[in-house]
Amino acid sequence: MGGTALSVLSPCTAECVEPALLEEMAAEGLIRYEPDPDYWLSAEGQPYGYDFQAPDFEVGVDELELLAQVAGGVMRCDIVLHILVSDVAGRLALARIAERVARRTDGWVFVEFRSPPSADLLEYLASAGRCVRVDDAVYLDAAAMIAWIAHPEFHVVK
Repeated sequence: MGGTALSVLSPCTAECVEPALLEEMAAEGLIRYEPDPDYWLSAEGQPYGYDFQAPDFEVGVDELELLAQVAGGVMRCDIVLHILVSDVAGRLALARIAERVARRTDGWVFVEFRSPPSADLLEYLASAGRCVRVDDAVYLDAAAMIAWIAHPEFHVVK
């Protein structure tokens, strides 16, 4: 059983982000799994969850400094959204939740690509919002994330 995760870095604290995150998970149609409230279920019974971690837990200092310069503020938390099974529709739901949480918390969604992104794709994302390239991945603000979700090559890797 594999899963998929998306990460959102935010300058807000976890205590400030969590209420927005819970509202967005509910808005996506997920409901809390009563026996274990750490998990949420889609209407199809797919299990979702989230974790908060320090921004530097998985992200290098150089990346955090670059993002702080572009964003105009230090990232205070990393929200890791995950679906615990491999499900294409679930990846899209994760992306929509990540975009809305990023929008509400001035956050940035970390997006990995299957192969290095083309100059055309990077230009497309940057024209829609803000896009910070780091190696073969990007951090997208909410506007750029909307563009990525709508793009014909949209995918989630992780």
